[in-house]
Amino acid sequence: MEEMNVKKRALELARQIVGMIKKGEFPEIEYPPNSQKNIEFDEKIGYIFDPKAYSRIKGSRVKSLKTLAGVLYGLSRALDHLENGLTMTKRDFYYVHKVEKLKETLFPEDQRETDARIVLMELILGMPREAFSITSDPRGWIYGDIELIDKSGRVLRTDRVGEMGYSVPPRPENIKFKRIGVKAVIAIEKVGPAKNMIELGIPEERKIAIAILQGQASRSMRRFLRMLSDEGIPTAILTDLSPWSLRIAATVIYNSINSAHIPYLASPEARFIGILAKDVEEGFFRDYQFALEPLTQADLKAAIDNQFLPNLQNEFWQEENKWFLEEKKKAEIEIFKAMSPTARKLKDLFVRYLREKLDEHMGISI
Repeated sequence: MEEMNVKKRALELARQIVGMIKKGEFPEIEYPPNSQKNIEFDEKIGYIFDPKAYSRIKGSRVKSLKTLAGVLYGLSRALDHLENGLTMTKRDFYYVHKVEKLKETLFPEDQRETDARIVLMELILGMPREAFSITSDPRGWIYGDIELIDKSGRVLRTDRVGEMGYSVPPRPENIKFKRIGVKAVIAIEKVGPAKNMIELGIPEERKIAIAILQGQASRSMRRFLRMLSDEGIPTAILTDLSPWSLRIAATVIYNSINSAHIPYLASPEARFIGILAKDVEEGFFRDYQFALEPLTQADLKAAIDNQFLPNLQNEFWQEENKWFLEEKKKAEIEIFKAMSPTARKLKDLFVRYLREKLDEHMGISI
């Protein structure tokens, strides 16, 4: 159905342009840009794309005509892939423009040019790039007692398909949940600590799922977490205590400015459970301040910039961020290793931390 909608919308656009040309008019396309005027923020919803202002790509201008031609060419290549059951990455999309016949017209200077064109296509069609075959490299895994049916129709259980679980695909909308046997999903920023929790058997023993974000959560992982949230599964977020990690947590909860035009990427019911500044100052890690790391210049700049991001204006986020500006330090999830002389101790620490945090922030007992 979605493939038909993409094709229909693309053909409508092409016919519109052909009609203008046949009338002797310069072709134009109107679309809502993902600009500040069109993006709102609501603490209970996240970023909201609410078009009020529109831009036009005008064929009467040389630069705009090139953009217009680029959109049509990009859509034609995307549709060819879609109709033949193929996907392409953003890098692929860049290379489909690096052909001999486009040398004097649409040949890109670098990938930033074609990446911007993909966003433009999303805005014009009103659909995410994944709908017209352009996907990101899969990033992130889910491990736990969750049975799902994937696009092929196979029934899979995410804690029985590999040592790190199920690799979340670029289009999680194709997944159907058959059974969910977990109390909560813990979305963890880093691969190492998340993998240790899996290796220690914590998901099975405590009836939780582990979502491995692998840094900033990909669009597909954020969509997948939202799908679990819509199924009533609570989501907790565990990251480093760093300026960048605040952004990671806030992006899972509220979505991001750059993706505001893509719906269902926010999980407003998710809760950030740590590492928190109070954990270091007076809580779980108070006796291990020697294991903290100094902020780098890039970290400090991120903390300064965090003061002005719409999704970090809440008092809680600002207080967390203030700690970085004052202390010039950060804590990483690997601090659990500094506290653990043995694997048994590591497991005990992980479980105690998760138990305390889930109870405190979400009222969940594990």
